[in-house]
Amino acid sequence: MNSRSIAKNKEGIIQEYSRKAIRVDHLPYYYHVHLNMPCNQKCIMCVPDGKHARDLLSFEGFVSFFEQVQPYAEHITLIGGEPLMYPWINEVLDLLSRHPIAVTINTNATMLNEKISDKLLSLHELNLKCSIDAAQASTYYRIRGVDDFHRVTENMKRFAERTRDLLQIRMIPIYVVMKENLNEVLPFIDFAEPLSPHRIEFHPVRHVINWHLTNGTGWTFDGKEQSCEFFVEEYNSVMRQAAERCERSNLTCEVLYV
Repeated sequence: MNSRSIAKNKEGIIQEYSRKAIRVDHLPYYYHVHLNMPCNQKCIMCVPDGKHARDLLSFEGFVSFFEQVQPYAEHITLIGGEPLMYPWINEVLDLLSRHPIAVTINTNATMLNEKISDKLLSLHELNLKCSIDAAQASTYYRIRGVDDFHRVTENMKRFAERTRDLLQIRMIPIYVVMKENLNEVLPFIDFAEPLSPHRIEFHPVRHVINWHLTNGTGWTFDGKEQSCEFFVEEYNSVMRQAAERCERSNLTCEVLYV
């Protein structure tokens, strides 16, 4: 199926959705693929004990899936665990690079080395969502359970420099906000600005009031203290400052208020 047919299929499913059709004759054009569950971090708001499931999709399974959706797919998002740890990530990127398809990857950027960067740059279009959640190493360590701050920030800086003039390659820094890192939201924007990000996304920690756990760093996460719904006024005030700061710097940001 050529690009014109893909566009026609997309138009068809959008029209069916708009009229709330009970039965549709067109297929989705945006797909999410869960490649693997393993991860190399112990994020306090995810799997703080580091005991990630070991499940992963076989490369043959990915190829089979892609062959089915490729005639209709305009966009594919690759999800982990940490997707850049997927054993066949190079083969997946090589396959996707042979097709005019947009790819989004959600990553912690620890594996964003030169070899992987070369593969990413071969994609037709890329949204690289890099989660970091801190503006200094000590906070990063408490939240993510590993001492990777400098490695991650250097990886992001190198990748941003390589892609500065490539409009089809977009970096999107992600910051999950909690009480522990609220005071680093504005410094994080200062870090992100030289990367020329496509946008910056801020996501609040919510609905974890019963969480009381640690990730081995000596810091205990108390959901009643860290969840943004417990300091709404302070959170929203900082988010408004973040939005204003981004606007002044001509940066696009995505802010969720509580």
